[in-house]
Formats: sequence, structure tokens, C-alpha cells
Amino acid sequence: MSTETYRRAAETGDAGLAMTAFAPDAVLHSPLTSRVRFTGHTELRALIEVAYTHLTEIRFHTDVGDDRTRVVVYTARVGGEPIEEAALLRLDSAGLIEEVTLFVRTLPGLVALMDRFGPDIARRNGRRWAARVLSVLTKPLLAMVKSGDRYAVPLVSPPARPS
Repeated sequence: MSTETYRRAAETGDAGLAMTAFAPDAVLHSPLTSRVRFTGHTELRALIEVAYTHLTEIRFHTDVGDDRTRVVVYTARVGGEPIEEAALLRLDSAGLIEEVTLFVRTLPGLVALMDRFGPDIARRNGRRWAARVLSVLTKPLLAMVKSGDRYAVPLVSPPARPS
């Protein structure tokens, strides 16, 4: 089944193996924006290679669904930040992934993903200037989100319960 291949490829960082799980015209929807999608093996392979460069400690913990629709979920780290990503996978009649929609939490992890992936993807698309711009633009956002997660979130958390 393609989800087994997809999971094994991610956990071992094997982009070639990952590509065998995808239909030739597969589409991947970005977790960052509805304005970006990656279509076909060439675009997907470039994205997957970037992902496997920056994601560490990938461990899948959930794979549920049927023979046409599955959800796989894993934990990992990106730039030192923990993330959890869920992938909604739509499979074709041969069991190959034809569509992926990604969802990522936590916010600091999502912004770290944007900080690491964006510039590399821009470079792969021949846009070195865009890679520099993205690197500059994401740093303040990453700092704000990390600071907010550390200092602001406790302000709205439920009070500690007595033991």
C-alpha cells in the first residue's frame, strides 16, 4: 500500500522511494497557503528533497482510512521545533497517492517549516533573490511566534490544578 511506502520513505529520508508512492500527476497542497500547490513528480520530488533535508526525528503514529482515502500523522522536528503533521491522502484505483493535503501544528513549528523550506524551494525554482527575501522576512515572524508561544500562551492557559 502507498501509505506504507510513504511512511517508510519519510522515516528513512528516501526521496526516490517516496516518489514510488505517488501517481505521475499527483498534487500536494501546501500547509502554509491555498495559493501554492505542487503538481507532478518533478515538483513533488524537489519539495520532498527539501523536506527530508530539514525534517528530523520523523515518527508516524497514525495511519487510518480505507483504500481510497487515508490520513497519516507523524511527529518530527524542523529547525529544532517540534511539529506534528497530518496528511490527508487520496489514492487512485492503483493505490497510488493522487492528492495530498497537509496540516501542521504547532504554530512555532509551522513558521519554522516556512523559514527552512521557503528559501530552499525558491532556490530550486531558480529564484535566488526570492530565497534571500524569504530568509529575511521569516526571521522576525519566527522570533515573534516563538516568543508568543513561550510568554503569551501561559497567560491564557488554564490555572494549575492543586495536587
